[in-house]
Amino acid sequence: MAAKTQEEQRFGEMVDGMKIWSLYMPRPYPIFKQGHVEKTYSKPLWHLQDHFDPRNPSLVAPILDAFKPDFCNVHYLTGLGHNVLEEIGKRDIPVMYVMPDMALSCSKLTMFVDGKTCEKQCLTCKLSARSKRKGIRATRRIGFCAPSRANLERNARFQPLADYPTAHILNANKYPTPTMARSPSETVRFIYAGRLESAKGVDVLLSAAEMLKADFDFTVKVVGSGAAEPDLRARFDHHDWIDFTGHVPLQQAIDTIAGSDMLCIPSIWMENSPGVVIQALGMSVPVIGSDVGGIPELVRHDENGLLAQPGDVESWREALHAVLSDRARLTRFQTNAANRASEFDQDYLGAKYLAFMDEIRNFTPASSAQGNLADTSRNAASTAHAS
Repeated sequence: MAAKTQEEQRFGEMVDGMKIWSLYMPRPYPIFKQGHVEKTYSKPLWHLQDHFDPRNPSLVAPILDAFKPDFCNVHYLTGLGHNVLEEIGKRDIPVMYVMPDMALSCSKLTMFVDGKTCEKQCLTCKLSARSKRKGIRATRRIGFCAPSRANLERNARFQPLADYPTAHILNANKYPTPTMARSPSETVRFIYAGRLESAKGVDVLLSAAEMLKADFDFTVKVVGSGAAEPDLRARFDHHDWIDFTGHVPLQQAIDTIAGSDMLCIPSIWMENSPGVVIQALGMSVPVIGSDVGGIPELVRHDENGLLAQPGDVESWREALHAVLSDRARLTRFQTNAANRASEFDQDYLGAKYLAFMDEIRNFTPASSAQGNLADTSRNAASTAHAS
């Protein structure tokens, strides 16, 4: 993994029973400072180094030789260098490439620009994807896993994933247990939890809620911080039924969600598989979510929540109204959410990962099979000629 400073580098040290290597990569700034860079030339230079710097594989190669892994789980190569995949391929180490975002196909990781999802790649993303494709092709046994089908299918439009094993498996994250339970309330308690950015569509949720407040008793708690927070506060903070908490510790966020009646995720971009949705459903808190990306794979419309059109205030007003005007429906959503909690169990998901890793380990690429067949034919012909 990448180290924050040169002093924090580790070379095979035992930490909690595991050997750890942590490298400070040659970059204008460490990955941990992304988004806080003042020099404009630093970012493009950083990305060029992340794709092509020959020091990336040369730094990782000695670690591969020292540790001699039987299997490699690649979760996030950004910051270590995408060209290290070729070094793994040289050693024929089987690889599970987990795709938490669109990094294989987009240099910005999101394929979302100016408030819209990109339908095709720009020149920069094409060049980036071509470089990454070289690493894919250099790895004989590789498989691709994404926490959402939408993410898997979209990456497959721009990369040759169909030639390799693929799987849709949710992240096997372990979340803190809530320390409080939901208490009965006549007031319906909606909550948003996450970053406050324009792509998250929080303004859509709050605008829709404004249209209903005169007729229904409810509150909306907004948990999180981000670039859009000042604008959101300026527009909506005068309402006494809206509570902006700012950033809070994880345990407090978990407890706040657990004590709410319904989570709202109004994203307008293609969310992969939002962890906050999994947390909520696992705590029997149903969800109103945008019908985009991986959200509809978690939220089953009119079963454990509702789906609304991303960016559409009227669609979100209708979804909120459907819950506020029918408390029996809300109760049914909560019961159904509880019944699906086992689907997010860490051991259940871990078993699916292990099965997929075994599939990758035993994978024979079509080109390799053809090559082996050709070798067999040539050997047979040579034997016949000798006879």
